[in-house]
Amino acid sequence: MYENELLKLRKMPVFSLSDVSQIVSGKEYAKKLLLREVRKGRINRIKRDLYTYHNDSLLVSTYIIKPSYITGVSALSYHGLITQITKEIFCNTLKKSTKIEFYGRINYNNTKNFYGIKNYEYEGFIIPIAIPEKALIDSIRIVPLSLCEEAIKELNKEAIIGLLKKEGKSSTTKRIGYLLEKHGNKVFKELRGLINNKYIYLDPLAKKKGKKNKKWRMIINT
Repeated sequence: MYENELLKLRKMPVFSLSDVSQIVSGKEYAKKLLLREVRKGRINRIKRDLYTYHNDSLLVSTYIIKPSYITGVSALSYHGLITQITKEIFCNTLKKSTKIEFYGRINYNNTKNFYGIKNYEYEGFIIPIAIPEKALIDSIRIVPLSLCEEAIKELNKEAIIGLLKKEGKSSTTKRIGYLLEKHGNKVFKELRGLINNKYIYLDPLAKKKGKKNKKWRMIINT
């Protein structure tokens, strides 16, 4: 009876029980109708009271938790800057960190640095995604550097310097600065003011051993 009306929700990446309740005769019938559609495989249940007609975790991720944006290696992959593709989706949010399983794992990491984001088209919808420079910065400490280092050569040097200065975090600056210099970009003078004297590991997720780099106060463990 209401199937054709429900199909209109295909135009939404994600919809709620409340959305369906406005189409059918009340909340209880909406629950029964959604349960039937889920069992028949016509609709996917994301979590309690949240549904979608789609099976693409990248598409639905920023509509599940708002505000959020796609970042890290997920954004770098979207921009075509890395060859390795991870099954997990990485998002940043102003809300608490959490994980959701939906056709793979969607990781939501809490951040105060909610900038460096643009709206991009994906599968006919508009979704917020980090610009490449912000995506690389957000990758640090989340995934091994080997997954994202290849993107360095395609980044806008001035854009990434501006973002590093805005963030003002010494550890991130040292890691990104070292990688920029490794790939032929002279950035030390511009970033010197953000570099403290504490030695840190280049890749915080790799083995804790390596040679010291005095200039960047870095232990090269990659």
